[in-house]
Amino acid sequence: MGASESKLTFKEDVFRLAREDNIPADNAWWAQFYELPETADDVFALWSPNDVRNLTLNTAADKPAPGAQVPPKKNLETLIYTCVARLQALQTRRCYADPHQPIAHEVLNCMRILARLLPYIYEADHLGEWERDFFWNERRAARIWDTKRNRPGEPFDGLSPSKKLRTSSSDEQENNGSAEAGEEEETPSKPIGAPLGEHLIDLLVRYLFFPSFTLPKKLDSEGLPDLKVHYHIWNSGIGCRQSVGMTKDNEKHAVEVIRLLLSLCSRQLYIPAHMVAETDARPLTYLTTSPDRQAALSMICSLMNTVLKYNPATWRVPIDFTIEGDPKTKLVNLSLQLLLVLALYPDPTGEANQYRKAMSRLHRVEDFQFIQQGLTTVLTQPVSGMASYLPVPQRNIPWAPEMLILFWELLQVNKRFRSFIIETDRAHDFVVLVLYYAMSAKDEPAKQGMVRMCVLILQTMSVEAAFGERLNKVFVGQESLPSGLRVGNFHGSYGDFLVTSIHTLMTTTQGRLESIYPALLAIVNNIAPYIRDLQRATSSKLLDLFAQISSPKFLLEREGNHHMLQLLLQAMNGILEHQYQANRRFVEVVVRSRRRFRALRDFTVEGAVAELDRQAQERKDRGAGDGLASGVRSPVRMNSIDSIRSPLSARSPQLGNVPEDSTFALCDDDDDDGMTSSATFTAPLSASTSLVDDAVPMQSRSMSEKARGKQPVGQGSFSRSTSRNASTASLPALLTPQSSSTNNTISTSAPQTFRPTPEWIETWLPYLPLHTILDLLDHVAATTSRDAPAVPAGTPEHPGWVPSQEVASPTSQAFQWTSLSLGWYLSLLWGLVYASDVATNKGVNGIWTGTSIKLFNIVASTGGSVSLRSPKGAIDAVGASLASRISSIALSPRERET
Repeated sequence: MGASESKLTFKEDVFRLAREDNIPADNAWWAQFYELPETADDVFALWSPNDVRNLTLNTAADKPAPGAQVPPKKNLETLIYTCVARLQALQTRRCYADPHQPIAHEVLNCMRILARLLPYIYEADHLGEWERDFFWNERRAARIWDTKRNRPGEPFDGLSPSKKLRTSSSDEQENNGSAEAGEEEETPSKPIGAPLGEHLIDLLVRYLFFPSFTLPKKLDSEGLPDLKVHYHIWNSGIGCRQSVGMTKDNEKHAVEVIRLLLSLCSRQLYIPAHMVAETDARPLTYLTTSPDRQAALSMICSLMNTVLKYNPATWRVPIDFTIEGDPKTKLVNLSLQLLLVLALYPDPTGEANQYRKAMSRLHRVEDFQFIQQGLTTVLTQPVSGMASYLPVPQRNIPWAPEMLILFWELLQVNKRFRSFIIETDRAHDFVVLVLYYAMSAKDEPAKQGMVRMCVLILQTMSVEAAFGERLNKVFVGQESLPSGLRVGNFHGSYGDFLVTSIHTLMTTTQGRLESIYPALLAIVNNIAPYIRDLQRATSSKLLDLFAQISSPKFLLEREGNHHMLQLLLQAMNGILEHQYQANRRFVEVVVRSRRRFRALRDFTVEGAVAELDRQAQERKDRGAGDGLASGVRSPVRMNSIDSIRSPLSARSPQLGNVPEDSTFALCDDDDDDGMTSSATFTAPLSASTSLVDDAVPMQSRSMSEKARGKQPVGQGSFSRSTSRNASTASLPALLTPQSSSTNNTISTSAPQTFRPTPEWIETWLPYLPLHTILDLLDHVAATTSRDAPAVPAGTPEHPGWVPSQEVASPTSQAFQWTSLSLGWYLSLLWGLVYASDVATNKGVNGIWTGTSIKLFNIVASTGGSVSLRSPKGAIDAVGASLASRISSIALSPRERET
């Protein structure tokens, strides 16, 4: 906008909208709002949040009572009608005396005004009923109050104010309440068109493919700008071999259209996370379930090709991946966000999402290669070698998290693409990339949601048997990885690398990721039957996890922590039952840790609390205080133990001999049994060693693993109702940082008011899958002696071990979607969209800046950036879903069901 005087005049007219209601809709005064502003900054700066909120209230001074449904000022309706009508007119006819005059200026201003208004309409609870009626019910006649006559004015079509829908005689008849309208007349009660929201969406989709606006200029047969929509795919790639050649102006205009579409679809931002997956967001419902087929295919291909074809590795120095300034970069970022918002929407009505359906039907190998190349081009930027050739450090591309979401969506909805990735060496690249983003974000509280997503991506891949087989490839070039991902002195396969990384995620995050411990263990469980030749260091890390998860401190801290112990034991069983001969080092480490397994078999509450008291006393003696870091304190003993003697109390003294706090070492707990550091099984049979039958947990003897798995809830399986107690961290993304610790230990985020009892122990301890390991330990003890020579297992001199019970076929544990976990997922996506908008559009120029968002909380930092935090009282949906699936088996990932 020009001089400051014109801005002051425009601002005064903005004030007039709130001060003087019922301004006639056919007044030429309305045209200034889409004619005068010159930039998006003009619109967003001159329409302050207070100006817009004043339009949503029926009176300028009073706010509606909580829960009351009050319509907004009539001027708000007229302003929306004015913008939509102008968008329609500019698309369907030449509105200027000079037909060659460009339309972009007015089109963009109309879109900017609507993008400014919609979030404030969505945030106003008192406008919920009005919003549904005004935007999503069939359009009816509008009225402006006649202030001169103090009565409702003549009804008219809001999109064409000059079109009156009643004659004066019929108005008079209405006032008398006695006559009907004439035959050719339309009444206010009769619908006059499709819902305004649907009409607006149709206009915007057509503007995405409009010549001289988002497509290159095209002339008709008369030499005038073509007004016909052409559904041409923007860039070559999926469904198209040649790009249309968008100019920079075309890209800028497409950015504005997509920005308005995101604003229109952002109704989900103003719904609590626990309700968002079950709430009908009408703009998204219409976009995803009722699109014109040609328009939908052109739109999804245009968005995907724009995202996947973009190559950030330009020759410009310095390389800058910021979104500001470059229209191409903005278009890629917003195209990816709109694509994901459309693809992730779960229609509560049960209708098929046409965008997810289109993604699931991709089948050409060249399309999969195009997708894979586009994904890796973006995701590999921080780990590529470009930094060694250019004088600038490598940087993450801002939309890398959204690219990971796109990758996950394609894995879930398209089985062919999943096979294309997993059954080739491309799976190795994506394992490393996903782990890189998880590792780089694990210590940043604001990025915990991204870590969870990375873990769930790996779980989705791990349910395929081919993925486990592929992990046996030797990992070469590990020293070239970024320092945060590199493993010191690493030797082994991709399976070793994955297990080691999982150990790091669980033991170095001080409980911040406790909600995804089950998912991490499920990954190990899924790949266990297929991985071979695990290295000794990797095997030691698995046993370190076992030592920590089976410790009294961990088991007594929360009621559901034993579920994770079951998962880890199932994974260890998978290695022994399916790959015993190929994992000699792992078997050796298990045998050397035999006392831990036997101590677990003999676990009691009384013995566990006694051990915790002993450890606390040792810390006190060392001057470290008398409290337990885990939150399980000795007073529990007085409340629940002293009055109840455990029937297994005779076995409790063994716990005192098992160190709980030190990191697991190969021989740290077996020295008194005569176990040496030799690579063979030379330990003697201890006098206290049980027979095979005694090694089986009580109530599970003479019962196969398969049979125990079929027991009802409470008799060997795990209840969904108790699994929710396994984790209580808030979602979507941010947890309160825990105190730093140098120890690699598994922690939980907060102490719980759980009181363990012997009866509680008996509900799960007898059903732990310990039989396979105890059977192996007894076999080794029976076939070796103290003076036996060092003979490898599996030779005639040292017979191989065979499980004494039936071995079930390998099964996988897939993540199952629920409305709560989907609420977390949507909050993660919209959080990324919101943060990107704030970073790109500073101050009041953000679409949603300053509005009352309910999907997540916004925490401003001292540096001016924002962090996203789940609302108070939000349920840890991911943790609940993961824990509830611990004992459920799925053979392959399934598409989400709402």
